[in-house]
Amino acid sequence: MSEILVASLPLVKVRRCSPQDLQAVSELAEKNTAFDTTRTPTDIEGMHSRNPEYFFVATDDHGRIIGFVTGYERKGIPDEVLRGWNAKRVGYVDLIAVDPSHRRMGVGRALMNAILGEFHSNHVDVVNLNAPAEQKAAIGLYRKLGFSVRAYNMRKRLT
Repeated sequence: MSEILVASLPLVKVRRCSPQDLQAVSELAEKNTAFDTTRTPTDIEGMHSRNPEYFFVATDDHGRIIGFVTGYERKGIPDEVLRGWNAKRVGYVDLIAVDPSHRRMGVGRALMNAILGEFHSNHVDVVNLNAPAEQKAAIGLYRKLGFSVRAYNMRKRLT
């Protein structure tokens, strides 16, 4: 697969993820994703094979993967929900991670812009994502990109 330059920062490139990138992505996901379960290499491979058009990696000037984002178009949403959202097509950002040594340098923004651009080019009207409440920097980035809170996911431990 030839490299598709989607976004560029000094010494950072964002491009579509290739099958050869999946091992490095899996390692990054294992160490740096923020939700409840760790994604296995099989999970990452499945995400890529199902939705390669919505899977991007960021690389440094040495070609090392320093971040990734993946998502998909949600299918099967009931018509009444789509009408309520004023949408015909809905995307979902499933997973994003940036190596800690490259955070707060625009890598996450570049990755999000890449996937949002792909959603836009595929005529997706609305994009949803979930973020852990303690990830203040990520939530700040999502707000700057125009995301707003539409629900709260709450939990109470009974034992």
